Amino acid sequence: MKKNILIGIVAFGGLLLITSVLPNTKNTEELNRAETGTSDIPSLSGDLLVFPIYPEANIKNVNDTDGTTARDVSVSLGAHDSKNDIYDWYRDALSSNGWSIKSDKVVAGYRIIQSENNNLYTSLQVGSGAEGDELIISQHLKIRK
Repeated sequence: MKKNILIGIVAFGGLLLITSVLPNTKNTEELNRAETGTSDIPSLSGDLLVFPIYPEANIKNVNDTDGTTARDVSVSLGAHDSKNDIYDWYRDALSSNGWSIKSDKVVAGYRIIQSENNNLYTSLQVGSGAEGDELIISQHLKIRK
């Protein structure tokens, strides 16, 4: 069975909707919870720690999909720092240790930073969270095969 994933991208004042069909696979966190029967706090597997992840953030959600050409992981992080502090930290982290920033721009009011390191790719943006001063960092991680 397949499920449709609808991704909305805001670009140049318009909304572009892209639909892709992905295999119906459970993400790693769902599998771990089902196997252990617990509602563990989401975490990143050790092989994903090669990606810069904001150190003061709490992991809210992890969706891990292993495709034929790449492993795609979407991570939602909660942080109580300012947007500027978060973006500054990412700019520093994504400009060192083999990482290079490919894009750092504002599109339709949202700052998006994209960076690469050999077969690794990440993009992120920061938005308001549901809890007072909490901000949500939406970060996409990709390991190309």
